Amino acid sequence: MIDDVFLNRVIDLKSKIDKEKSFHDGVKTGAKKQKIEILIAMYNKGYDTKEISSIVDLSISDTDKIIAEYELRKKSGVNIMPVNY
Repeated sequence: MIDDVFLNRVIDLKSKIDKEKSFHDGVKTGAKKQKIEILIAMYNKGYDTKEISSIVDLSISDTDKIIAEYELRKKSGVNIMPVNY
């Protein structure tokens, strides 16, 4: 019986850890999406790439890649917001 109680506590703890990990992964994904939205809004308002990259805390090359993907998607009419960087 003692083994069962210990095993149940371990399983419960693992479940709590998995829920916390899932929550934190969701927060990271949301923050990444918000960075991209801010980047695209600034790009559409005519901000310089260097200024955009410093505000959203990305490298200039990553910023350029996101903008290039955004322009390509905009021309093709496919889901306009880029998701990977």
